[in-house]
Amino acid sequence: MQSARVHLVLPHDSLFSSDQREAKASVVLRLRHRTLSSDEAEAVANLVASAVDGLGPENVVLVDAAGGGLLGRRGADAALESREQEMAAKLVETLEPVAGPGNVRASVNLDYDPNSADELDETYDPAQTATLSMQRNEQNSGQPVASGIPGTASNAPNVKPPLYPAQNANQQNVKQESATYGVSKKTRHSIEAAGRVRRLTAAVLINYQRTGDGAQTRWQPRTPDEMKQLNDLAQLSIGFDASRGDQVTVAELAFDGDVAPPEPTRVQRVLVGAARWESLLRYGTILGALLLFLLLVARPVVRALTSAPLPAERQRIEQRKAHAQNVFEQVAESVRSDPAQSTRLLESWIRSE
Repeated sequence: MQSARVHLVLPHDSLFSSDQREAKASVVLRLRHRTLSSDEAEAVANLVASAVDGLGPENVVLVDAAGGGLLGRRGADAALESREQEMAAKLVETLEPVAGPGNVRASVNLDYDPNSADELDETYDPAQTATLSMQRNEQNSGQPVASGIPGTASNAPNVKPPLYPAQNANQQNVKQESATYGVSKKTRHSIEAAGRVRRLTAAVLINYQRTGDGAQTRWQPRTPDEMKQLNDLAQLSIGFDASRGDQVTVAELAFDGDVAPPEPTRVQRVLVGAARWESLLRYGTILGALLLFLLLVARPVVRALTSAPLPAERQRIEQRKAHAQNVFEQVAESVRSDPAQSTRLLESWIRSE
């Protein structure tokens, strides 16, 4: 912050409540960085309100001296406006070292999404499968079957049965197999809070380039390559994203103040030089007056005392002469050693007279 000016409207008490007037204040701030956060604006408002009886922070208005409008505005869009001001200030701070101080103006608009989003996305890939579980079960079952020739021959003891082909019993084999397969699945859960930037637009105005000094001052447009570099710097400084439709426009136009300064006259040059050496001239004048006083007043007195010695008063005149000479030497030494203090003493002596 470079400077501040406070305008106060003091409270007015009245017997009638309708005629009472609350205290109000307006503060004009000249900022160094062209922006002021909400917390800083609130701190300034509280500081001013605490210095005046009956003044509340809500009745303190902060205004930008450079034409930036109200600072620290309260309301539903306060955060949005503060963010826009910060981004505009960032653009100016980025481009001014290239374009020159005071040659950049910027404005930023943000489009926020006030709604929040909660999204769950599941994706299946049938080309990729995996066996999750496998079960196999096998069972064998059967009963014995009678063989040989039915009748007496086959049932008599000690009788060798005839050689007939053996017959196998009826058997059943049961096999069961159970498997579980799964395909590849991807799950994505995303949560977006409110306040997401949907779109950003920025307008940047660049002044013509200044060449020459004095009466030879000229304002010329920049080359296309220089404007492209400024455009790229502007996009990088605020996070340009083409996928969401952001737009940044950098244009070059002549400002109203693009006029060559008039050649200063001789009187103006003398006044400027006098303003620069004002303090030196003041002390020099006082010191010269002190030296003139010593030369024109003190020294003749000393000479008068030493030029007319009387025989009866010779010893007393010599003493006065020595005393005056001593005083003169002390004053001269004091002026040489500390001229500033001597000038202040002379000023106080002149004012007392």
